[in-house]
Amino acid sequence: RGNHFHNHKWPLHLDGTAIIGAQDHRGNLWDPNATAPAWGAWYEDTLNAFANRFFYDPTTINGGNTQPPSWSPSNWFNFTFGTNYDCANDDGEDYCAQFHQRGKERITDLDRRVANDSLANDPYTDETKWMLKGRLYKKLDDSPELRDSLQAMADLYDELQVTATADLKRVDDEQLHLYDLDSNVVADLHANKEQVDDLMALVREGLEQLGDSSLTPAERQAILTNTSYYREDIRDLSIWNTATLQTASGSKASHADGVQITNSGVMVGEAIEANARTVNAIYLATIGKDVGAFTPTQASALFDVANQCPMLAGNAVFKARALYWLIDDSYDFDDATLCLPYGIVVKRLIPSESNGLSIVPNPALNEATLVLTKTLDEPSVFVVFDAIGAEVLRYRIPADMPRFAFSTVSLAPALYHYQVRGPSGVIGDGKLTIVR
Repeated sequence: RGNHFHNHKWPLHLDGTAIIGAQDHRGNLWDPNATAPAWGAWYEDTLNAFANRFFYDPTTINGGNTQPPSWSPSNWFNFTFGTNYDCANDDGEDYCAQFHQRGKERITDLDRRVANDSLANDPYTDETKWMLKGRLYKKLDDSPELRDSLQAMADLYDELQVTATADLKRVDDEQLHLYDLDSNVVADLHANKEQVDDLMALVREGLEQLGDSSLTPAERQAILTNTSYYREDIRDLSIWNTATLQTASGSKASHADGVQITNSGVMVGEAIEANARTVNAIYLATIGKDVGAFTPTQASALFDVANQCPMLAGNAVFKARALYWLIDDSYDFDDATLCLPYGIVVKRLIPSESNGLSIVPNPALNEATLVLTKTLDEPSVFVVFDAIGAEVLRYRIPADMPRFAFSTVSLAPALYHYQVRGPSGVIGDGKLTIVR
């Protein structure tokens, strides 16, 4: 609902595997100034298009038309009287305003539900709600003007001010300042880098000149003397940079100790809060102080947090894993196994077995054959596109067919791209050249 499609070719495009249901006066808008190749809406599955139609009342909303400039198949969009959805008046609120300004935080529908404790897809775990509230608190703390947008936001912010959520957020903010350098020091380091680059160029130039066999002994000595001066200047600049960074590292370590005191003072009541405090403590004692090794106790504590179900143990699990992989980057944390004892099913990201595709002959003349290294499990489609992405050929590929011969007579001599797509997405692709 309320989508504003812009000047693209087929801005709404559903392939032959997509099913979305009927759409009744949803208020989707097309650019009235769009010109070809902005063709509108295309549903490749004509049967589902007929069974799941778009119903709209032609009108203009916020500068967009509810009727697309074109659509295919012809029976997909249907005019009928009624009131189109207008996201500028969504139950009295401007639903679309949350998307208009990129880079600027806005209160979203999810934020409202979190603040009002009215999440629609219960049951959420208590830990998930804790994480969502923490995310919203961070947004409200970083953008104080958002607290005035709705009373529920101000109430939530005040409620969380005296909790571990607020304390841990302060620790996170202070950790970011570990990497602050005085602006004058940063400017000096940049200036020194430029000088070193210039001096290195002079050294390289001098070394190249020394390769000239026509140089007199005096000229050669002058070049060597100048090159020596350049190298001394580079050394002095490097010594200054090293001393400055060592001073900054000492200041960083002192700051980390201060943040550690704040972190130790966080009063935790839940395991998810204790995890965050534990991982913060280890980070501040190591990375935060430029210490390149973990003690056995720290490594064990990191593993204990990292080897938990993140839906219950919180985002500290991922931070712990990032740190633990500095110790052993080969260890694989299996969320599906870790979460299953708690009744939480996590899909395993098992990569599908690749199906190699090729076309022979290639280049082709008037006929070619699509060859698959293994047969398809389900019927799929073979589509050929020209150089600008327009579809020029389409064939249905039955299951259990490893080879498919097709005609290329209708294709002009050129380079084409092809795809084989199944119900689960793209199976493979490649390039086809036609010659005459």
